[in-house]
Amino acid sequence: MIALIAAAGLLGVGMMFSSSFNAAQVAGQARSLHWTNATLGTVGIARASVAQAVFFSFDSEMGGRGSGAMRLAIAEAELNLDAVESMLESTETPVGPIRVAIEGFLTDAEGVIFLAQANEPSRAEYERLALLEPSFETVEVQLADLQTELAGVIAESEASAGRVSRFTQLAITFALPALVMLAFWIVLRRRVKKSESVMRSRLDAERRLSKDKNEFIAGLSHELRTPLTTIYGFSEVLLDEGDLDANATELVGHINAGAADLSRMVDDLLAAARMDADALTTRPQTVDLAEQIDIVTAPYLRAEENLDLRTSPVQVYADPLHVRQIIHNLVSNARRHGGDRTVISCSERAGKAVLIVADDGEGVSAEAREKLFQRFSNRGREALVAGSVGLGLAISQELAMRMGGRIRYEHLEGWATFSLSLPLLPKIVLPKQAAARVETAG
Repeated sequence: MIALIAAAGLLGVGMMFSSSFNAAQVAGQARSLHWTNATLGTVGIARASVAQAVFFSFDSEMGGRGSGAMRLAIAEAELNLDAVESMLESTETPVGPIRVAIEGFLTDAEGVIFLAQANEPSRAEYERLALLEPSFETVEVQLADLQTELAGVIAESEASAGRVSRFTQLAITFALPALVMLAFWIVLRRRVKKSESVMRSRLDAERRLSKDKNEFIAGLSHELRTPLTTIYGFSEVLLDEGDLDANATELVGHINAGAADLSRMVDDLLAAARMDADALTTRPQTVDLAEQIDIVTAPYLRAEENLDLRTSPVQVYADPLHVRQIIHNLVSNARRHGGDRTVISCSERAGKAVLIVADDGEGVSAEAREKLFQRFSNRGREALVAGSVGLGLAISQELAMRMGGRIRYEHLEGWATFSLSLPLLPKIVLPKQAAARVETAG
């Protein structure tokens, strides 16, 4: 009897170890499948952004005012290429042809960007079609093959786990007396069922999330970002250089403002997707808050919006693209949902750089304040902030925190105020002797 119980115990331990091993295999393959899905989406975004940069380099070569748009497009392309490089640094990155194919894609993309920056759009377009597109197709095919392979391995591992579970139940049924058999069978069955249920739930959720995210990012990039940027860029050229009458200027201004708002929403959605995929890159450098405010508010001032700028040079250490995105969201929020007057200022306070966007509107209700910086906050079917997708303030807060700052809201003396605090640029303190030499040289 003791020998039988011991044998049954050893058998049960062996079956549990086998089940755990199969579960670990499924988890490892699921991580690899997640990396494959995320990499495929990131490479697709990088490819689209490089094509966009080449497109705007043609406008810059023809003497238009598209050079600013070209620089922004090139910066976006470089940011997306950095995201692809970060995917290569993951521990889940497979060795062999896939890594070589992705590295080749990065090399070709960097060559196209270099030609676009050198104002050689024709060569850039030629190399994009002759080198970059074939490289992308190679990466896409290899990643798709890897997806199919991983899905097959996961399915086989799940089937193997099911066979082990059934064999365990059969062995225990015939090896132990009724009481021991029943107790051990119940415990083992519950554990196996729970493990399988959790693993299937996680795997199904990961598959759905990866599929939805890839489809969303790819569709958004191809269907919205490029045409929106084109509309905005050409409307800027028309407003700056076009010989338009007053009515046409007003209509083009509406087109420009609408494209800017949609582009801001797209930027927020893409930033949220990159944050969720842990692929958002922050490049801190010396940034003048006053200059960034001037860049963002230029279209508003041209449209004769009632903006009161009270800025002075304030140097911070932050990512300029993220700073502009935050300022754009705060100013747009104030103009859309605030009062008639908007005051924008920046200064140094208590060792921090502080940017303030205030309006004389009614502000946010006490109920909405609790969820003001949460994603997709809503009340029933109505957004807490009308006319928004519920991302702007949440994304702005996350971007600020990634740069060591924070956004706060308060309503005082009739003014709804959003304040952004960021670290100041570190000041270099010279030794006394070096300072004396500088003064003498001066």
